Amino acid sequence: MPPTKVKAIVLKKINFRETSVIVHLLTDSIGKIHGIMKGVRNPTKKIPPLAYQQGSFIEAFVYLKPKSGLELVTKPEIIDSFNFKDEAGILWHRLLSDLDRFIPASRFNSQEIYDLLVQTGNIIPQVKNHRAIELLVTERILYYLGFGPFLEKCLVCGKSENLYFFSGKLGGVVCSNCRARETTAFRLPPKHIQVLKFFHKIPISQIPMIKYIPEGLYKNLKKCLDEIVEYHLVD
Repeated sequence: MPPTKVKAIVLKKINFRETSVIVHLLTDSIGKIHGIMKGVRNPTKKIPPLAYQQGSFIEAFVYLKPKSGLELVTKPEIIDSFNFKDEAGILWHRLLSDLDRFIPASRFNSQEIYDLLVQTGNIIPQVKNHRAIELLVTERILYYLGFGPFLEKCLVCGKSENLYFFSGKLGGVVCSNCRARETTAFRLPPKHIQVLKFFHKIPISQIPMIKYIPEGLYKNLKKCLDEIVEYHLVD
């Protein structure tokens, strides 16, 4: 089978043997792959290390396998290193590690998540409020993966009134009448639900305008997203 040319974000890099690396790549079209780049750490190959570092935006050829296993990745070329320093670098690598944890290696239409990550890499240098981009990216990725948060109707009865609780197990809001039937749900102020809706709708390009998120609001929104992850994405 001929190789497939892809663009990808390197989610994770593991040195393998003396000169090779294993990479986890979120591609623009074929999902997430676990691949091996053979011999790229050999100085004679003249491949820059940034072409396989976590966080880099690359172009490469992938020899897809019909069964699960490491795919051969060849001719990696750097498009953008997204090589941030200090707190921006910590945030970027944490988001990539979370995404690597959330998504198994599989074939799927990965364009939306790929585009989101490229946009995130481009916007991070402009963002002062790292909490804002952390919340938006995490919320958007969970939603693209189909886990929520779902915020328009009670996930038990389907009604749209009195939505005062949130269940990570169900992935969204629960009304006060159904709270007794969904014991995992915790109370969430309606204003906080509105802010979570705001993060779902706002274009990532507008994130730099958010200068401050109160501590209580941040903790509640983070709890909503963390509980979705705990129930659905953590072994």
